[in-house]
Amino acid sequence: MVATHSQPRHFVAIDMGSNSFHLVIAREQDGSLQILHKEKQQVQLATGLNAQNILSMDAIERGLNCLRDFNQRFSNLDQAQVRLVATHTLRVAKNREQFIEAALSIMPYPVEVISGHEEARLIYNGIAQSQVLAKHNIVIDIGGGSTEVVLGQKNTPTHLSSLRCGCVSFNERFFIDGQITPASFRAAQSAADKQFASLSKEYFSGDWDLVLGSSGTVKAICEAIQEEHGDEIVTLPRLKQLKLKLIRCGHISQVQFANVDDKRTAILPAGLAILISFFRRLPISQLEFSPGALREGVLYELAKIGQYQDIRHRTVDSIAQLYHVDIPHATKVRDTAMALFEQVADEWGLRPHARLLAYAATLHEIGLHINSKALHKHGAYIISNSDLPGFSEALQQDLARLIANHRKKPNELLLAELEPNHKLTLIRLVCLLRLAVLVHLGRIAKALVLEKIQVIPDGLMLVLPSYKRKISLFMKDLQREQKQMATLGMQLRFVSSLGITLDKAIEAKDDTLNTVTN
Repeated sequence: MVATHSQPRHFVAIDMGSNSFHLVIAREQDGSLQILHKEKQQVQLATGLNAQNILSMDAIERGLNCLRDFNQRFSNLDQAQVRLVATHTLRVAKNREQFIEAALSIMPYPVEVISGHEEARLIYNGIAQSQVLAKHNIVIDIGGGSTEVVLGQKNTPTHLSSLRCGCVSFNERFFIDGQITPASFRAAQSAADKQFASLSKEYFSGDWDLVLGSSGTVKAICEAIQEEHGDEIVTLPRLKQLKLKLIRCGHISQVQFANVDDKRTAILPAGLAILISFFRRLPISQLEFSPGALREGVLYELAKIGQYQDIRHRTVDSIAQLYHVDIPHATKVRDTAMALFEQVADEWGLRPHARLLAYAATLHEIGLHINSKALHKHGAYIISNSDLPGFSEALQQDLARLIANHRKKPNELLLAELEPNHKLTLIRLVCLLRLAVLVHLGRIAKALVLEKIQVIPDGLMLVLPSYKRKISLFMKDLQREQKQMATLGMQLRFVSSLGITLDKAIEAKDDTLNTVTN
């Protein structure tokens, strides 16, 4: 009898960088990942970004064409888990939604525009999966639009930084028309120096055992050094020698290296200027190339979904502790929100957003750390401007929107520019969060007051119990909430468990209300 085996799981990671787009396809084999296919295209998205941070149609089309090609590589894989991440250029592009919506029509997976810190964290994790790390490590990844610098202890990143200097953007600024001069190098290094000078003091201690560089630009520099010196060990004297060779060439068209890709050669001077600045500003004596990078970090995290969720949980717990959240109260609000969620999630199509609601309920009061009067606004500001490991930029902003709208008059402007289906999803989550907060208003649980909720065509029907205890104060709270949610197009109706409609009773006096509920 032949043993049967379940179908192997496939994972697809797409890294949409400012210079190149990368595709990695892998499958789970005996508890580890087996790489099936790797591919990259030099899209140079950053060259299409103008001074107003508007991405050109040509650049958008180059990116979309690349995604069409990538999609053909894995579209026939059954039940593949796919994750697309975008970095600096789409982070800053004001018209990025145009690209993201078009990408969604090519492949039905959301594009995550990740923050610079999240990019740095994923890069470090990708390297940790690719080689053995030392006790103290420093990593530099020179991308097309930004440079990430990370400190870590063994496999754990401890300090994350993203700098506004990249080989494509610097090439556009300082090496115009391919001219390579001492002046262009000085200008590029000076701009990079300012970026590295902004790093925190921990980066200047020199207390690390291993210095690593990752991604295409560092690899190209290592390949050029190998051609010149017979090995790929990067030192400052060797970088300066390479710089002099490029200056002697005078123009990029005269630069030739047997092992360096011609497309990569074009941005070599800009990347070299950034790396020289890294060595000069920080006490670096030697650097090695690491094959791991962002795409590997994305891939391995995708294959360990539970671990990825744990990262978010750790982030939420850390933020809660940092801002002294009342954990017992937050837990009650969260549990109530999730109990309400379970009653409507399927009809409202909210299942994929369960964790977002739970995170918002846990952190809804972090603004109290600043001021109680406008705690919802302060809380939203904290979330919008914090480093949240494990959160994409879109998820982080959605979390901020929920917290901003958990009380008082809903801020319609925060939802106005969203795509209609996305907007409706957030309004529904806001409604559940506000009801959960209302149930526990004043730190006194009114869980028995709200027996269940039901979906109706234009909103929710709240079923209230028919027992003798006064609930007039809660009904007044519901009346105010009914008016607030109506501004977002969400109607709230009320009925007792005996089937008596309570909407009119809300406006009545307490004795009338008691008669109805009794």
